[in-house]
Amino acid sequence: MARPQPSHWLANLSTPQQWRHLLRATLRECTYLPDPIARNYMREHILSRYRAVSSRRSNKAGPQMVHAARNALSVLRRANEGYSRPLEKVLLLSYGRTGKRRHEMLAEFLKPETEIPNDTQSAKELICQPTKFGEGWQPPSIVRSLALSHTRNPVIASVRARPVIKAISPPIPKENIWGKELAQSRKMKIRRKWYFATLSSLLPPLPEKDLRTLDGLVSGTTPWEPVKRRKGVKPETDARPESEILKLLVKGPEKENTFADFANGRPHAITARFMRRQWRRISALVPRQYWNETSQKWRFEWDTPKMVPTLSYSLDSSIDSGAFFKEPPQPPRGTSGRPPRDEQRQPQ
Repeated sequence: MARPQPSHWLANLSTPQQWRHLLRATLRECTYLPDPIARNYMREHILSRYRAVSSRRSNKAGPQMVHAARNALSVLRRANEGYSRPLEKVLLLSYGRTGKRRHEMLAEFLKPETEIPNDTQSAKELICQPTKFGEGWQPPSIVRSLALSHTRNPVIASVRARPVIKAISPPIPKENIWGKELAQSRKMKIRRKWYFATLSSLLPPLPEKDLRTLDGLVSGTTPWEPVKRRKGVKPETDARPESEILKLLVKGPEKENTFADFANGRPHAITARFMRRQWRRISALVPRQYWNETSQKWRFEWDTPKMVPTLSYSLDSSIDSGAFFKEPPQPPRGTSGRPPRDEQRQPQ
């Protein structure tokens, strides 16, 4: 028997005015986000979601839409209050580690370069290429390089932002359960399943503009200040009501907050030190792409979530570097460096 849905979900958001108030409250929370990229992206993301729902033919809002709208407002509020998990969720969405932006960046990353063959031989080679997922098909080399770099980065498995890549190549067995060779259709299905599972686990590189902003926030070169939140004016009360005085006399002063109040996490003060830790965790999930001239392939490097201590240091030009390696002063020529005989004699 299906469980009945509560009727107050639709009763509270039944008019356009109430939806408008919810949208304005959500957009207001977007302006208080401590990350500059998250402020712009979450605002456009919220507006696109509301426009997509309003453009549908049916104007009735179902329980799922109401729950999604309220959940978005709750996540943004708790992120601005300093809760780690909601703030990390917002940052992962804004930097394309999860959600819609990851799919858009991955599609741009895998966009093939259209090269028109200029001669007959090149056209024949293009036509004779193996079909997708067919015999002799190989994934793009850039996908293999990025997938291989994923397996060498232990931070991705610990954060659990995306599923872990288990195999670099399609796991096609040589024989089936009857000891015969697998059919071509079965091989194509295995290749297709492996390829799309790999794409769902890949973390694409950031655009150059966003990457410079992230590196500047991590290193501290980009200026950052916490957003000041506007507070409403509360009416001042000079005296306590009689009910509060009576409750204080009967039960005594109230107990302060305990750890049980923060079972689902506790809010943190949003400071530069706290945000730098969050940015460094995001930076560890962003691959840096560069071209290797030796192997003629794309390579990827990953940042570390914690600052690695440097064991080397640079010497100032004004300091003589040879002073650290000078030998101890030698005694003058003709002496052995020992004290005179009179000082060596022991008193009798």
